[in-house]
Amino acid sequence: MKQVLFYVFTLIFLGITCKTPKASSTPKVATSQATQIAQGIVGEVTEITGNQMPMVGAPMPTPKPLKTTVYIYDSTHISKVQQIGTSPLFSMVNTRLVQKLDTNESGQFSAELPAGTYSVFVLKGGAFFANQFDEKNNIGLCRVEVGKQTRLQITVNTDANY
Repeated sequence: MKQVLFYVFTLIFLGITCKTPKASSTPKVATSQATQIAQGIVGEVTEITGNQMPMVGAPMPTPKPLKTTVYIYDSTHISKVQQIGTSPLFSMVNTRLVQKLDTNESGQFSAELPAGTYSVFVLKGGAFFANQFDEKNNIGLCRVEVGKQTRLQITVNTDANY
């Protein structure tokens, strides 16, 4: 009996110690890009498409990096844009464009900016995408503080079904 228990515990111990860790499903912003700026926005744009309904036994789809253009405007209220229907897409933004930049192949971007509050939009199919609003209906707000990097994760979900 002692030999059997010894072998069982040995197998369990080996099984636990030899297990390889799973890769994180949450993408991270590259640290080398984050160190390029002292103050501003460091972020990543991803896209999810298709069926997002949870299914028993099926893993949730993971967002894919999106190579696109990021537009940073002065803080923008819903009254300063032309919205396409009720979607999170906008055909025109009527506030001052502060910066326009492209993401890399991994969807990452960084923008050096003065302290302030900005609205961040992503180009999606010829329209501006933003799906975050504050309680006063300001769109895609991002606050940059003196001497700090603000991390931003944008997930484009216009082609996803919930």
